[in-house]
This record gives sequence, structure tokens and C-alpha cells, in this order.
Amino acid sequence: MDPLDSPSSPVEEKDLPRPTPPFLKFSALMFLLVLVLGFGLTLFFIDRGKDLIYRERVKAGEIVLGYLAKAAILPLLEDDPLRLNTLVQEAKQATGFAYAVILDGDKAVKSQTEEGIGAILKEIEPIQEPIKEGKIISQTYTLPSGVRVLNLSKPIIFPNKILGWVYLGLSLDLLSKEIRTEILPLVYKSALLGLVGLSVVMGAAFFLTRRLNGLPPGLGKSFLKKIIGLFSPSGIESVNSMNGGLSRVTRDQVTVLFAGMKGFRSYADARGPEGILEDLNEYLTITQKCILDYGGYVDRFVGGAVVGVFSSSPLSGDHTMRAINAALAMQGALGNVREKGNPLCCRVGIGISSGVVLFGLTGSQDKNGYTFIGESLKAAYSLNVMANPGEIVMSKDVYQSIEDFVSVEPLPPQEIGPRTEPWENFRLRQLLERKHSG
Repeated sequence: MDPLDSPSSPVEEKDLPRPTPPFLKFSALMFLLVLVLGFGLTLFFIDRGKDLIYRERVKAGEIVLGYLAKAAILPLLEDDPLRLNTLVQEAKQATGFAYAVILDGDKAVKSQTEEGIGAILKEIEPIQEPIKEGKIISQTYTLPSGVRVLNLSKPIIFPNKILGWVYLGLSLDLLSKEIRTEILPLVYKSALLGLVGLSVVMGAAFFLTRRLNGLPPGLGKSFLKKIIGLFSPSGIESVNSMNGGLSRVTRDQVTVLFAGMKGFRSYADARGPEGILEDLNEYLTITQKCILDYGGYVDRFVGGAVVGVFSSSPLSGDHTMRAINAALAMQGALGNVREKGNPLCCRVGIGISSGVVLFGLTGSQDKNGYTFIGESLKAAYSLNVMANPGEIVMSKDVYQSIEDFVSVEPLPPQEIGPRTEPWENFRLRQLLERKHSG
């Protein structure tokens, strides 16, 4: 029998290896890429959000710490425990800190919000070594109650002698809870975007594989290799560097609030030095609290002026409206204090502008801080010059972004700064009550 004619064992179709469809291969590849990138970006934004909230709370504590260190000078010199108690109680209520303590030069407790907290801090061992930034010292403790706190301390100096110390305790457990509360919506949104992205990827994979089937042999594989190369570690790093992910300077669209006093010289001539210091401290406390309450950042103090910057983030948007609300709250609070006998608070005008600024860490290695740089800060100052005491003046671009929610009075065009054309500005009258659909 011819071997060719000899029967061979039958091979069933199910025993043959079946090739994996290109659609499934490409879909699996894109699924992994989207999963890795989505997970990585989610962790990145969560970490950035945590760091932002933490730095904002610590920055707020440092501002209040500096205020207490100045405001406690006279009560310590005059041995006025009532005034010291008022200061620490106001500090705890304004910032949400766990405690506030004022000590004299011998580290003896002069005033405290929680009974015995001064003695406790002297007895317990810190978790970490102290960190010193300028005159502020930060150190982490675990209180006997089990609460972890970040203790911020600063010396009270007058004129070149240490009169005492101020302690503020930030509860890290409450801060972690606050961070989780604000970060969870971001996680849910990221998960939803990830599902949408995967659906788009599956559709794109199906479309591309259908197109690649019609290409000459080898060209489809080359195309896939190029796509994979875009998502290599070096590719991701280069994209991050191009987008400023590795840079210390950030460009952002912000709203700037400039609150400044009017006619300070005439006020100072009729007021004693001690009264000026007390009025000024009260004014600065109110303005910075209103900025912080509406999610702003206190950029700087310029004499009797306060500069606040409002920006958008995944945790808080609509920076222009928040700046307007902060300005209205500021004028309202200043009006209440004015009725109680602080004549300085009736001399404050506010200018609000909007624009692109650079935000980054500036200074030397020994002393540095975050600073905003841009023309909108100068514009806010110019608008403040135009504002009369008790008024809020905004630029045209600010008004256009919120014109449906405010009642304004147009101001005559004026030359502001080095611009060749006059600006159109508006004086805020009131917010309009509107019903938001949906």
C-alpha cells in the first residue's frame, strides 16, 4: 500500500491551537496601559490633594501663630491673664486647632485652652525631631488621650528679648479625617473617568484592529510598537517634564483680592501707638480669616494691606466667586467690628482682579516661601486705589465671569499702570439671589 494512501489518524478541529484575535490582544494591551496610567494618576492627584490640604492648614496655623506672638506682647508685659485667655480662645475657634498655649520666658504657662496641656507637652516625648523653619518650630506628639498632634511653636520677642512662647496644636487625626472627606469624591470621579476611558479604549481597539487587518504584513506590528513606545517609562517622564510635572513653578489662572486701608496717616495722628497696634491686629485677623474661610491663600502683608489669591483645584473650583464672597464677608465683619469701636475697620477698600500668575518656591536655601508673580497682582492694587472705604471694585474680566450673579455700578475708564488703553471697572453693589436649576 502506498504510504500516501495509508490512513492517518484523524485530527479534530478542537485539538488545533486557535490564534488569538488581534482585537483581544490589542484590547488587553490598552486595558493594562489605561489601568496603570489611571491608577498612577489617581495616586498622584490624591497625594497632591493631601499635600495641598496639609500645607494650607499648617500655613494657616503659622499665620495665626505669628499673630499671637505679636498680640501677646502687651498682655505679657502688663501681666494681663484675661487678655491672654481671650487670645488663645480666639485662636482655637478661628483655626480649629486642638489647643493653644502661651508661656512666659521661663516656660511657665500663662494661658491655655485645655487644662494641663502645657504640663503634658513638657512631660511626653516627641515622635520626631523638631523641624525649624525661620522662627517657627514644629514637632509631632502623641497625647495621653491617643490623639496625634503637630505642635507649632514660636517665640514672643520684644524688642530683642524672648518674653515667652506660643504653642498651637494641630490634630493630625482630625486633619486625616478631613483629607479623607475631601479626597473620596476625587477617588469616585477618577474611578468613573477610568470606566469611561476603558469603554473608549475598547471601542478604539476594535476600530484600530479592523483598520490594521487591511494593512500590508508587518506594518500593523510596527504601528503597535510605536504606540507602546509612547507609554514607556522614558516617554511618560518626558511628557511629565514637558507639562511642568517636575518643575517647581506653576502657571495658573487665579483671582487676586487686595484689601488696603485708606487715610492711615490721619487715623494714626488721632490714635495712640498701643491703640494702632490693637486695631491693626484685629483688622489683619479678620481679613486673613475671611480669605482662608473661602479657600484662598494669604500671599503677603504689605503694610496695612492684605493680598489674597484664589485658585481652582480638583477640591475647590469657581475661584472668582469665592473671592467675591470673601470680600463681602470681609466688609461685613469689618463693619461689625467698626461698630464696637475700631475706627480702622471703616477705612478698608478692596480691589479684585483676575489673570494668569506664576506660583512657585522663591528665596534662598535658608529662607524661602511660595510666591505669586503676575500683572494681576498689580491690577488688584490699582483697583484698590480706586475703591473708597467700604467699597469693592472689580475689573472687567472679573465682572464678565460673574455678571449673572452680581449687581454693579460701572466706573469711568481710567488709565491704570503702564497700559496704553484705559480699563473698564465696576463697583460691586450686591449679590443677586438666583435659583440654580438641576
